[in-house]
Amino acid sequence: MKRVISFLLILLYVTAAETSAAKRRSVEVKPRETGNKIVVMRSGKQRSYYQLSSKRSMVVTVKGPGDLRAITRAQFGPTAKNVLGYRLVYRVDGSDEHFLDVGDAVRSEDATYKDKTIGVPADSRELTLKVGRGYHSIEFIAGDSLPQVAVRFLFVSRKEKKTKWVVLSPLVPFEPVDLLGKEETAHYYRFTGEKPLKVEIIGPTELRVLTRVENSYNMKGQANYRLQVRQNGQVLQSFQLSSRRSETTTYKKNSKLIPGKAREIVLSVPKGKHVYEIAPLDKRPLLGQIMFPKKDAKLGL
Repeated sequence: MKRVISFLLILLYVTAAETSAAKRRSVEVKPRETGNKIVVMRSGKQRSYYQLSSKRSMVVTVKGPGDLRAITRAQFGPTAKNVLGYRLVYRVDGSDEHFLDVGDAVRSEDATYKDKTIGVPADSRELTLKVGRGYHSIEFIAGDSLPQVAVRFLFVSRKEKKTKWVVLSPLVPFEPVDLLGKEETAHYYRFTGEKPLKVEIIGPTELRVLTRVENSYNMKGQANYRLQVRQNGQVLQSFQLSSRRSETTTYKKNSKLIPGKAREIVLSVPKGKHVYEIAPLDKRPLLGQIMFPKKDAKLGL
């Protein structure tokens, strides 16, 4: 009987582990502006890559926490040398530039282009970026125009740790807007580039910023917008986000507009007192709500 129970416990553990692994499988992510798509054949399967430019960045938006994998391949043309070198330049949320340098790419032995007239793909090289909670926009650009380099993106999500959040009122609480969702009222504030959301907070802690676009009833599809975050008057980060009309949230006192789905960014606040400003980089106003972890209320926020 004990052996049967032990076997069942082991089987239950293996099944749970397999289920957990299945939930963390890679999901293909398409960049916002795809550019030229190149199909690579490998092991009888097709993979879509997107050609990088040295003049225009390619933007990928993901919701963390998780790992973003950028898989790159250089292109061997008819007159290319035996070994190619290239540089991938990337920025996370508008921060400083970082680089992936490849100096020894050779022709792949197990991959071909579907269109064989464009040459032969190089072996793949991979960059993995760990991103935290919330939405993140990552920009990629080719270091040089030659050799041509194509990239595909895969994302593996990680489980979020549970956090209880407390709403933080802005220093200048102008244009409050109440939204209704799941029979609860959420307090947002309308803000613009001229009148940004401004809060003061003591770290170390985190700021959770929820933003929503405002849609009229005749607006359809996806709305793209940009956010800039300033810390103590200095530009800290920038985000490129997109949203669609919410199906579960409405205005409490406005039947002419429909709020967009909330988009979340999370900011790490260093030790000490800081002032943060959240401002759209586009002309349209946004709705915003700012929170901090309940456990950090003792810091005297």
